[in-house]
Amino acid sequence: MAETHEKNSPIMRTMFFEFPDQAESWNIYDQYCFGPDLLVAPVMHEGTRSRDVWLPAGETWIDFYTHEHYAGGQTLHHCAPLHQIPVFIREKGKYRQIFPV
Repeated sequence: MAETHEKNSPIMRTMFFEFPDQAESWNIYDQYCFGPDLLVAPVMHEGTRSRDVWLPAGETWIDFYTHEHYAGGQTLHHCAPLHQIPVFIREKGKYRQIFPV
């Protein structure tokens, strides 16, 4: 979170804050980045067990729980069981060193 301290950037970021050049990011209202490298796609409706997750282009994204790699530039229909909020880690990001993916 050094970036938040040094550059006054928010910790929780809309998709268009982190990916302003990707048109899709301006239409995503139900997922966010936590810092520059974690993408979080919470379930917003009771009883929902899956959801669509947009992965920004130009990156490879790693599922936090399964460690499966996904190319960016696509929308996944992703499982979202009660005990797992969909979270993806940017492959080349700083968090990759912290989390065992």
